[in-house]
Amino acid sequence: MHCLGQIVSSEEDWYESKTKRKRIFADRDDGCAGILATLQAISFGMLYVQDIEKRGMGKEIARSTMETIFSIRDLQAFDPQVGETYNWNTIQVLSGSNGGIFLEGWKPVRENPGDDGIFGTADDACAANIQCVVGTYTNTSPIVQGYERRVEIFDITENGVVRKRRIDVRVRYFVGRLQKEVVESTIVANLPVN
Repeated sequence: MHCLGQIVSSEEDWYESKTKRKRIFADRDDGCAGILATLQAISFGMLYVQDIEKRGMGKEIARSTMETIFSIRDLQAFDPQVGETYNWNTIQVLSGSNGGIFLEGWKPVRENPGDDGIFGTADDACAANIQCVVGTYTNTSPIVQGYERRVEIFDITENGVVRKRRIDVRVRYFVGRLQKEVVESTIVANLPVN
């Protein structure tokens, strides 16, 4: 049994052959169409399972990042390099002298959040080919292969004052050659913590 058809020698033959194949596959009883359909279904199923696994891991990375961001406000996270607690101004993407601690752009994901315990900062979001060094601390933890993270933070102004910020944590990954992305979003408010 030959399921793939004949070799064609010219473009004209290809169009003729394509039309013939459509007719042949529609009328065939020898199982070739069934075999090809089964192979296609198996391939799709394998990609789908891979996507589910990677999406779950991506969501977990985004949620873990979000939890560490909330620790700045809720637990008054401590900056070990400076010796002070982080404040409201640190919940920003670093831009000039705004006081933000989160690095801009897509960064590799490391297993360890670094000395400050917060994902997406200088001690864990450095380039993949180097170790993250901040002050006397060096983050040598392995990179989570196949994932990249981006932290985006936007001010929400009310009556001229920034009292809330929208946070989007994006994690991207590949399934085969197809790039996928998961996003976790929330709003954090500048609440007094006693």
